[in-house]
Amino acid sequence: MAKIKVKGIAPYPGLRDLLLDIAKEDDRIEMDVEIADLEEALPIVLQAEKQRYDAIVSRGGTAQLIRKHVSIPVVDIPVSGYDILRVLTLIKDSNSKPAIIGFPGICQGAATVSSLLNLEIPVYPVHHESEVRGALERATNQGAQIVLGDVVTVRAAQEMGYHGILITSGRESVQEMLTELVYVHDIYMKGLEKARFYEELLQHDTTGVLAVRANGDILYANPAAQAWLGNADAIPPAVASLLSADQPDGTTVTAEHVAIQGRLCDIRIAARTKEEPSAFMLYLQDSKGVPPQPFREIQTPERLAAFAQVIGSSREIAKTVKRAQTYAQTNKSVWLTGEMGSGRMHFAQAIHAASRQGRHRFYSVCCSSAEEERLAEELFGTEGKPGLLATASGGTLYLEEVDKLPVRLQDQLAAELQKGGRLRLIASSPLSPGQVAKRGGFSSHLLHQLAECQLRIPPLRERVEDIGELVRVLIAHHNSAYGKHIVGIREEVIERLAEYDWPGNLKEFQNVVEEMLLLTEGHYVGLEEWQEAWQRYSAETRAGNAGLPLGELNLEGTWEEIERQILLHVLKEEGMNQSRTAKRLGINRTTLWRKLGDVLKK
Repeated sequence: MAKIKVKGIAPYPGLRDLLLDIAKEDDRIEMDVEIADLEEALPIVLQAEKQRYDAIVSRGGTAQLIRKHVSIPVVDIPVSGYDILRVLTLIKDSNSKPAIIGFPGICQGAATVSSLLNLEIPVYPVHHESEVRGALERATNQGAQIVLGDVVTVRAAQEMGYHGILITSGRESVQEMLTELVYVHDIYMKGLEKARFYEELLQHDTTGVLAVRANGDILYANPAAQAWLGNADAIPPAVASLLSADQPDGTTVTAEHVAIQGRLCDIRIAARTKEEPSAFMLYLQDSKGVPPQPFREIQTPERLAAFAQVIGSSREIAKTVKRAQTYAQTNKSVWLTGEMGSGRMHFAQAIHAASRQGRHRFYSVCCSSAEEERLAEELFGTEGKPGLLATASGGTLYLEEVDKLPVRLQDQLAAELQKGGRLRLIASSPLSPGQVAKRGGFSSHLLHQLAECQLRIPPLRERVEDIGELVRVLIAHHNSAYGKHIVGIREEVIERLAEYDWPGNLKEFQNVVEEMLLLTEGHYVGLEEWQEAWQRYSAETRAGNAGLPLGELNLEGTWEEIERQILLHVLKEEGMNQSRTAKRLGINRTTLWRKLGDVLKK
């Protein structure tokens, strides 16, 4: 059996001799020892690691320091109760007042033994060599005449003209250390064998395995990963952009169809911050299926909202969040009912993020503004080009304002959903499923498919208790963005905010509060800022919604002139969105573009 090759670092000659003497008695150990203390030991141990020593032994602060710089085991030579008792026995009849100064390993034991012997000896622990002289000055200022400690303490005491006595490690301490050394080496070697076994598995695994730091530097790459990356020292930007410092330890996220060196791969990213600060494990495999097509009507946001970002603690919002979290744990479709600006998109994204589909993409469609033909192509595909419903490997499809989905697409979507698929459906509308059914004009089959679970999102006027909390969050964001130091809002302003109905809900509320914050120069938002902001907002809202009142149309012109006035009026009301304007007027976008072109030329 091979001997354990050990490098000993002794801070004083006597310990070197004792180590060599006792090591000779154990045929399992081959040891050589050098005299060094603290920083002096680092070049020696770094060289020993290169020379394939199995372990290093030292004591006190030197052992602590060495452990930070090498990867092989470092075993402490303890200072036992016997060692301390010997020194205390040596000075027990002295008339000089003693003090103990040293690293915690020495001080803790010394304090315990002196207490057992009913000796009142002050203890001054230090954690770094630079603290020793300060501790010596405090001890001597309080009357200490003899200093007990380790090598660095005794050396400093002698340099300052004081009497220092070294607490040495005795024979029983060295024997205890050697027993610990054999045990640690055995555990270490078993760990190495296991690591080599896993390394062998990784060497032949077809999955690319990477360990990387948060900055993209590669700590480890198996051959399969090297085939993806070549000889790069860091992962490519497309992969580095997927790493997030906010990813909790032990969690996994997935990115699909990421291009690396011309190959598409699916990547699983696992955070491992406990083993290595801000480190990640990446697993690379060739992408399966068809990569996502570039969409125009279907949006795929990169950053999604979460339940933790829902602001408020009122009974209404708490009940809504709890029910949404319950729905997130199922694969059932969810119908979100809520007014404009109430947070339907936020809840849709949060349900997706908290569900089993959360590791896949979130697809979003605004049914009221999407161009029908284009949306049909993207959802259902064309000849030779499959659509999203056929190619998506998982995820959530969110249909915003689903009650305005064209009738032709309703029937087609119902038929596709009947076949089954891997996409979860979340729909939203200002109307409940019952209201949509009562109004008519919507596929009853699709309605049942989309409304397996129903969730009503309360408008802001039903949760005015949350207004103060909403304001505080907006203040924090505003301070960060504009370098201000606003700390609060006057209670009378909160009361004014709570009195308004907020038909535009959270979005309208945010606009008004941000206007107040922009006007605030002091630490608090007061009535003056509220009044000025409200007047500005009211005037702008009236102007923006006014457009050209239909009652004021000039009906004396030609039909073409009247038509232009109507087109401009509707276009402004729809926020210059041509898709919504065309849908509202009942014409296609091509006709609208032609007519708007005539109008703009005029």
